[in-house]
Amino acid sequence: MSQLLSFALPGVPYGCVFALMAVGLVLTYKASGVFNLAFGAQAFVSALTYVSLIDGGWPRWAAAVIAVLVIGPVVGILLDRLLFRRIRTASPLVTLVPSLGLLVALPQVAIMVVGSIPVIPPPALVGNAQRVYLHLGSVPVSGLELSVTGATLVVVAGLVALFRFTPVGLEMRAVVESPRLTELAGIDSSRIGLAAWILSSVLAGLAGVLLAPLYAQVDPQNFTVLLVWGIAGAVIGRFTSLPLALVGGLALGIGQQILAGYLPPGVVANGLRPSLPFFVLLIFLPLVGTSRATDPLAGCDPPTSAVERAVSGYRSGATAAAGGSWESLAGGAVTSVGVWHRRLDGAAPTPLADRFTRRPTATLALVVGVVAVISALTWVPPDWLFTMNQALAVSIIFLSLTLLTGMSGLISLCQATFAGLGGFVAGQLAVHFGLPVMIGVIAGGLLAALLGVVVAIPTLRLAGLSLALATLAFALLADNILFPVSWVGNGAGGVTVPRPSAGPISFAAAKPFFLLSLVVLGGAALVVKLVGDGTMGRYLAAVRGSELASSSVGIDVTRLRVLVFAISAGLAGVGGAMSGSLEGSLSPDAYGYQVSIVLLAVVAIVGIGSISGAIVAGVVYEVLQQAVTTLPARFAGLVAVLFGLAALSYTRHPEGFLDVLGGRAERVIERARNRRATARQGSGSVPPPTGGPVVAQAGGMS
Repeated sequence: MSQLLSFALPGVPYGCVFALMAVGLVLTYKASGVFNLAFGAQAFVSALTYVSLIDGGWPRWAAAVIAVLVIGPVVGILLDRLLFRRIRTASPLVTLVPSLGLLVALPQVAIMVVGSIPVIPPPALVGNAQRVYLHLGSVPVSGLELSVTGATLVVVAGLVALFRFTPVGLEMRAVVESPRLTELAGIDSSRIGLAAWILSSVLAGLAGVLLAPLYAQVDPQNFTVLLVWGIAGAVIGRFTSLPLALVGGLALGIGQQILAGYLPPGVVANGLRPSLPFFVLLIFLPLVGTSRATDPLAGCDPPTSAVERAVSGYRSGATAAAGGSWESLAGGAVTSVGVWHRRLDGAAPTPLADRFTRRPTATLALVVGVVAVISALTWVPPDWLFTMNQALAVSIIFLSLTLLTGMSGLISLCQATFAGLGGFVAGQLAVHFGLPVMIGVIAGGLLAALLGVVVAIPTLRLAGLSLALATLAFALLADNILFPVSWVGNGAGGVTVPRPSAGPISFAAAKPFFLLSLVVLGGAALVVKLVGDGTMGRYLAAVRGSELASSSVGIDVTRLRVLVFAISAGLAGVGGAMSGSLEGSLSPDAYGYQVSIVLLAVVAIVGIGSISGAIVAGVVYEVLQQAVTTLPARFAGLVAVLFGLAALSYTRHPEGFLDVLGGRAERVIERARNRRATARQGSGSVPPPTGGPVVAQAGGMS
């Protein structure tokens, strides 16, 4: 018993912090309908404020008051007013992407404001963190454990008193159940929702201040890990129960310390402890299902907001020619096959010149692509040619998200895991078995596809937020158990991935490798295009609209989900193998679960519904990364900040900024053509060309 107590007691501080995070996540989810994945970033901002103020000579109590009761609520109010209250009823991807962007951007903004992370060990909130104040039996209790546990007990007591004995707590519980019914009772639901956000942000700030002394230095990565544990606690509470979330977080903290104490040392034991959230999510998420905060009067709202529309899916040649979307064609998805650039009414293909004027983004992308290829083969300096090679490899990974999320609406936060596996397999086969690298690239893609099947099968019942969290947990499991194994990712040592060759032809030099990457990218784009324009794309469009309706007309939804996961994972594996070959080596850190978060956010912002959007996303991301290297070290996180800010605009334009720019360009071109055609008709010139828009005659009707 004393041994169990000695193992469990050090887990109490962690469990308390996990519990505070879980309660805060449930509180915001119930009050706003949005699962705030930026919660960990909020905790980091408060922790950095706390440590920076102490480093500047402030007393601990004053630094804690500013960090928890000032900075925390201010950040929460800004997030609620500027973003989250506008996306309560939006689709899962629209609510998820801004949170992911903020999770990446907020820590970098805080670091840029402060200047640098202080190197001092974060002090405990009360007392000396290392000093032993009492013993429970033979187990010593330090000041850190006392301060964290005491603060948590005070917060829990305050929450109980708030929700049970105050009018504000009662109103907050009412708003959670139905904001509209609460409004009918004369209560300002927006004010109560804001109060819930403030309370949740205070919990985030307190969790950050309490967590900071558990590590030698404040680090954003630690708070992302904290978020995953908090999510697991929230899932135990079924996204609805604050007491269950509290108990779940506490149990997770104690449980992971008990595992560390009883399991023998080794890769599995060391990886199992941080992977505990994966098993919790795998067990509890199917029980939670796709539950979402609902309102009995939700049907009374008119669907007028842009963010309430579904995110645009993949646009095939058929839908582009018809000017429609996949949703408009879902009814005929099981019997019709897309025809590239052909009208749905059977008319002749649109003339090439008119096609370019109607699709200016495609034209611009083609021109820019040709110029980029010519430049890469002629005058581009070596460092920028390396960046262009990186962009091609990353674009392949982005194409896997176009296939999975853009076509089928399935949200994955483990694409970087598939990419990493592909790179590791290619390197291991080349170094240890002497196989050609390109054979390794293919084998890496196939094994990544097999891993995609492994991920898809246990998540068949999940969708939306639940699926995203499950795949995030799987990425965490791979980071801690799969990749550290010597015959997979080789832990911190990484894996060497040589440049490919084909007989006497070597692709070791930058320009030949660029041409090879172009060919591989073209093959990946062709796969996505064939799937999207073919029967499978129609099936995916139908499933995206309604799985139940698709099943009723004979579509095997289970088989389709597993298949699209496998193809998407295979493409990501090929992209990871090409990236590893370009770099010369690949480490597990290069494809951790944080990278998956960035990948989804970037491609969604640029345009997840098209092949060109994925390629442009890869180019923009890598070019910005290279450009930032010329700036001072303080601005190293500028790319994350830019994409975080762009994620905020994603709520208004879920189709991606590439489609937004293309739509605006099309409208400008259309108006110019209409004016030119009207001027010609007024002067007695020839009528508008066939295939163009029908223009109203002077004094007549169109």
